[in-house]
Amino acid sequence: MAGDANDQVPLLHEAADDGHIAGFNATRSVPICFKRRTPLVIVFSGPNIAAAGNRYQDLDQTKTLIGEARFDRQGRARTGQCNKGILRIYAAMDNGRLLGAEMCVPAGEHMAHLLALAIDRSLTVQDLLRMPFYHPVLEEGLRTALRTLAAQLPAGNEYDLAACGEFNMGALD
Repeated sequence: MAGDANDQVPLLHEAADDGHIAGFNATRSVPICFKRRTPLVIVFSGPNIAAAGNRYQDLDQTKTLIGEARFDRQGRARTGQCNKGILRIYAAMDNGRLLGAEMCVPAGEHMAHLLALAIDRSLTVQDLLRMPFYHPVLEEGLRTALRTLAAQLPAGNEYDLAACGEFNMGALD
């Protein structure tokens, strides 16, 4: 009940954490401050609406870069006839560290979980671009957004596959 009584973030996993913290601290003479999980919100709609980490409105826009991908021409989305939506990823201008993401995309629940993990681990755009992206999957849209971010950051190691640009071929980009 301690978690559910909170009217700030009405999400089950947040309420469970609040209840755990309240119960834990109720048994201690000195309360302990807990590090909160990376914010994660998912609306199970078609397409999914989701956010991970910081929302754009909460960031310093003068120090934040935006990577974007639209899913109207994304290969897997077109094949599945669910080619609607947009993904925006936010990264720190100085070092490329992921800060947050907001999306309304097919299977966004999975990308939101992946991005929440990346944000929790303080990964950068380049770190995520080193990850393999299988073909054909919806996550290739995530790679597109990451590439638009990478293009705005100082060049990395030229031998790093994360630096590969688009091929201008729909099936490969």
